[in-house]
Order: sequence, then structure tokens, then C-alpha cells
Amino acid sequence: MKARVLLFLCAWLAVVVPGLAQNKAATEWPAEAERALDRLQREVEGWANDPPALEKISARYQEVLELRRRAEECGNAAAATLEATRLKIDALGAPVEGEARDVQQLREDFANERKRLEGQQGVCRLLALGGKELLDQIQLERQRAFSRELLTRSTPVWQIALASLRVLTGERSSDEPAERQLEFSTARFGVITGVTLAVLLPVALGVGGWLRRQHRRIEGAEPTGSAILARMFGARLPWITAVGSVAGGLAAGGANPLAAPLLGVMGSLALAPLLQLLVCSKNPRCPEGLPARILLGLVMFAVAALLVEVRSYLPEPIYLSVRGVFLVLLGLLSLWLLFALSRRPDFQNLHSLRLPLAVVLIVGPAADWLGYRTLGDLLVTGVYGTLAAAILAWLLYQAVIGGLDALDAGESHTAQRMRTFLGYKPTERIRGLIALRWLTILGLLLAFGYSLLLAWQLSEADTAALHDVVTGGFKVGAVTVVPSRLLGALLVFLLLLNLARWLRRQLDEHWLAGTRLDAGARQSIVTLTSYAIVAMGLLLSLSMAGLELSNLAIIAGALSVGIGFGLQNIVNNFVSGLILLFERPVRPGDWVIVGGTQGYVKKVSIRYTQIQTFERADVLVPNSELISNQVTNWMLNDPFGRVEVPVGVAYGSDTDKVRELLLTAAREHPLVMKDDPRVVPPRVYFMNFGDSSLNMELRCFIRQVDQRINVRSDLLFAIDKAFREADIEIPFPQRVVHQAVDAAAPQPSAPGTPTKP
Repeated sequence: MKARVLLFLCAWLAVVVPGLAQNKAATEWPAEAERALDRLQREVEGWANDPPALEKISARYQEVLELRRRAEECGNAAAATLEATRLKIDALGAPVEGEARDVQQLREDFANERKRLEGQQGVCRLLALGGKELLDQIQLERQRAFSRELLTRSTPVWQIALASLRVLTGERSSDEPAERQLEFSTARFGVITGVTLAVLLPVALGVGGWLRRQHRRIEGAEPTGSAILARMFGARLPWITAVGSVAGGLAAGGANPLAAPLLGVMGSLALAPLLQLLVCSKNPRCPEGLPARILLGLVMFAVAALLVEVRSYLPEPIYLSVRGVFLVLLGLLSLWLLFALSRRPDFQNLHSLRLPLAVVLIVGPAADWLGYRTLGDLLVTGVYGTLAAAILAWLLYQAVIGGLDALDAGESHTAQRMRTFLGYKPTERIRGLIALRWLTILGLLLAFGYSLLLAWQLSEADTAALHDVVTGGFKVGAVTVVPSRLLGALLVFLLLLNLARWLRRQLDEHWLAGTRLDAGARQSIVTLTSYAIVAMGLLLSLSMAGLELSNLAIIAGALSVGIGFGLQNIVNNFVSGLILLFERPVRPGDWVIVGGTQGYVKKVSIRYTQIQTFERADVLVPNSELISNQVTNWMLNDPFGRVEVPVGVAYGSDTDKVRELLLTAAREHPLVMKDDPRVVPPRVYFMNFGDSSLNMELRCFIRQVDQRINVRSDLLFAIDKAFREADIEIPFPQRVVHQAVDAAAPQPSAPGTPTKP
């Protein structure tokens, strides 16, 4: 009893005491969240009289979204803790009369904890529900504000640019100063930049020159992709170093808003050779390469500037002017690249679409310059984001599908090495490639669709439905199907399936090849290991797909019913296969006789055993027949076997000489075992006196029983030759036939004697 009380006290200390601080926080946060939700609700209701700007609505949306997320987490945590508390109460059992006071106190504490958690769970769920309703209201207001601002015209860009010039020249002061001021250390910038240039620039010049010399162009030879990349990167390496040094100096001096765009330019210089090779193939100078490289640099410059919020360091007119110039350059470079690509023979279909595409590319910058900034921002982000997502998806599709096709065909040296590494023969198809292709296509389509939603500036509420379907799943009856889990589970299973094949090959050809294990033991280890990996992969995939392993009991029950209705043979063969793999009564290479089938064992699998007959016909014998029926294995314990050669000699022959000739023929054969203590040496037996011969029989053991036909033939040739040389006759059977004559039958008359009528 004391031990039980002590156990419950330890449980109480482990559960209640560490949770006091958490309980306090969990109690205070719902009250704070409820006050925040009421405040936001009143603010949203006031928007009917005073519509706010779109940025303010988006900020409030994110605030409510975070509150709802925390409320859902609070409810889930309370539910998990509540379930654990209920299990503890169930473990205590029903109250017993006369139980210890400590046990009663522990039961009361658990009951109070359950009530508190139930209340907390209810409050958190109400907060999540209220947050959802408020999100719907904010989303409706956001749509209204977006519709209002979409066609609202503000000051055109050229007027803002003129005002910015007056501010920069000092003719007038800015009405909208920058939100943040830049603190810059010129001394630190100069020291860091100078030291970095002095150290890295000579190294960059040397490495760049070495790359160009190593891949010097040979007259008349077609340049390779690696040579083009090396030459272009070698030429740009000093510029990359210089830009990177200046960016590092600016970052050290405190000018991160200036350093980040320069780092974007440095990244574009590093990626320009790859883009050039992609756009121009192996042509180092194509007309569409230059606009593509400049466009890449411009985009990376803008992305880096957005990441560090350069806008907050610039007055609003200057920022809008710079933004307008960027959009003009973006449109002009896109048109340049479009018309350059349309002249290529492999882009002839683009020639008829270039005018509509040109209009689509310039409509966004034009709307922004005219003052419709919300519309221009939507069109620019949507159009260029869609094009970028389509190009990226197409490149990924070409890379992945091209790699899978090359691996399946095995034409290149790399593909052949990869096929050999995975354990596939040159003409064998790789399992799972079709599924990988469809998974790639489906994944790229989902990613492209999601990028379209983001590019056209749809809110998180608009994308929540797609996100919930992909990650949360949908109901099919009582089953919840989660596409993301299914795709991940299928991908993991395919990877583990190929891993099992690779491991099978490595075990068979490398890791176990140098051991003392025989071929049968190696194959059993390899087969069981590969099946174990496949089984683990299947269980892992089912778990990732959302199937709880506890539900396998239901599947096992269904299988037992199926076994009773007609799967007995399959289960019998499966269990028999496991017995054969563990006991190994037959192994690959054994000469066996099963019923009317005789041949060599080629493979022992879970369901059947493959036997190749002497006519090279493959017979698949169910494993249950090998377990339940009689099996003759000529090579189970050793490969030895006995050869019997019967010989008959004529009466009167010298039997001692005959015996000596037979033994000599046996001893001279290389496969006959002569002095091995494990077997009897060659012997000649006088069997009996035949009708026309003295019957002898030569018996000897050979090292390979599967060579008994060849050895017997060789011995017969040798015996025939030895008997001819020794003038020993091998008689052939003689028979004397006596025919009885009937006296009443007419006798044939002599020739020329006339017959009576």
C-alpha cells in the first residue's frame, strides 16, 4: 500500500508541479486573446463609415490570422493534455472505501485539472471560431478596398519624377521624408573594401586567367558546355569579386540597404554563364543571351532591394520614381528578349504570339506610369510572376524528365554507371520511373498553380482552400485522403524499393562475395534483407499516408477471412518460401528432382522456386510442393556422385586383365575421385554370367555429380579403345530361332514341277 501511495505521489509531482507555470500562461493568454479579438471586431465594424487603406486591412488580417492560429494550437494542446489526464484518472480506478488520503487528493487534483482543461479547450475553440468569422469579415473588406483602389488613379510617375528631381537638386524639400535613416561609416567601408579588393582581386584575376587558358577554344572544334561555362565564369570572376568586395564594405559600414542589391548583382553575374548556356545552348554569342542576362540582374537586384526594405530608407517620391524606372526597364528588356527569341527557328510558334505577348508585358508598367499603381502592381506581379513560374516549371520538367529518360535508356556513360550502381542490367527497365514521372508532373502542376495564386496577389484566405485540400485532405466517406501525404508516401516507397535493389546487388556482388558463405547462404541473406527493406518501406509509407499501424489488425482480420476463402495456397507458398530460405534444403545451383521435374535450381523466392531443366526450360515450382513432397537433391551436402558403367566381355576373356583395364580407365579420368577418404575408390564388380557374356560393372565417384553423363561417356570411349588394343571381345547377344513345321500343311514343290489342279 505504501508503495502504491508513493507511486501516485511521484506521478502527481511529475504532472502537476511542472505544469503550474504553463497553467498560468494558458489561463492568461485566452483572456488577452479575447480582449484583442473584441478590439479588432470593433475596429472592423468601424470600417463601414471610414474605409481604411489596403495595407492596413492586410496588416489586421495577418494579426487575426496569427491569433486564430494560436487559438487552434491552444485547443489542440488542451485536448492532448485532457486526454492524458483522463487516462490518469482511469488508471486510478473507482474510489475505494478506506483508501489513503493521498490517493483521494490525487484523484481530486486530476478531476480539477480535467475541468480546467475542458474549460480551456472550450475557450480556445470559441476564440478560433471567432477568429475565423472575423477573418471572413476582413476578407470581404479587403475585396472591397482592393476593388476601390484598383481603378483609383494617383499622380503619374513622370510628375513624381519631376518632383523628385527638385528634391534631389535642393529646389524644394520633401513632403514625405524617409521612415528610417541610414547610419553609414565611411572609414569602415573604405578599410573593408580596400583590404578585400587587395586580397581577393589578384586571386580572382589568376583563377579567371587559368580557367580561360585551360579551356582555350580550338579552331574547328565544337565547344563543350563545360568549356563555355569555364570561359564565361573566368571572365566574370574579377567583376564578381569587385562587386562582392564593395557589398561587403557597405554591409560593414552599416549600409545594408545598399549592400543587398549589390549582392543580387553579384549573384546574377555568377548565374549568367548558366543562363547563357541554357538560352543559347552551345552558341557562346546569340542575340537573346544579352537581354536574358541583363534581365536576370535586374530581377535579382529588385528582389534583394525588397528583402531589405529599401523603400523605408527612401522618400516616397524618390522610391516611386525608382520603381517606375525599374518597371520601364523590365518591360523593355522583356520585349527585347521576346523578339530575339521569336527569330530563332526552334521558337517559330512564338513569332505569331509576340504581339499579344508584347501588349501583355507592357500593360502593367504603362498602368503604373499612368498613375494606376494598384492595377499596375497587380498586372506586373501577375504577368511576370506567371511567366517566371512557367519558365521555372518547364526547366524543372525538362531536367527531371530528361534525366529519368536518360537513365531509362542508359545511352550515356553516366546513365550506364547509375544503372549499374542501382543493380539493373543494360536492357532491364527500372521500376518506378513511370510513377516518378507522373509524380513530377503532378508536383510541378500543383506548384505552378500555387505560384499563380501568389503571383496574382490572392490573400491567404483565398489560398487556404487549396492549402487545406493539399495538406489537410478531403473526406471520402469515413476516410480522410491527404494528397501531400500520399505523394510523399509513394515517393518514399519508390526510393526504398530502389534502395532494396541496390543493397541486394551490393550484398551479392561485393559485401558477401569475399566471405566463406556458399552461394545459397548468400542468396538467402540477400533475399531476406531486400524483403525486410521492402516491408519496412511499405509500413513506413502506410504510416506516412495516414494509416495507423494499429489499424493493421483490421487488415490482418480481413486477410484471415480471405485466407479461409481461397488464399490458402498463397499463404502456404509464402510460409514455405520462408522455410526454404531459412533451412535451405535446396539452394541455387543444386540439381534437384521434384516430381517429374529435373534440373538446376536458379532462384528461391518467397512464392515459388525457379528450376531450369536440361532443355533450358524454366519451371516455376510452388514452394509448398518442395516442403510437402519428396525432393531429390543431388548436391545438398556435397557435389559428389557415383557413376556406374556396366560392361560385358566374351566367355574365355581374361577377367583379371579386364578388371585392370576398367580401373585404369577410371583412374585416368580427372573427375574421378581416387584417393579421397570420404568416398570409396573406383572398383570393378563381377556381376554374373550372362547368356553370351561375362557381366562386369565399373563403379566410381566423381567430384561433380552434374557431370556424370559426360564422365560416363568418356569412360565408355576409353574402355572401348582399351579393349580393342587388348583384343578383348565385347560380344553381342545371339539367338537361335527354331521354327516348327506342320506335316499337314502343303509343302512347297520344287522349281519347275507342275502343280495339280
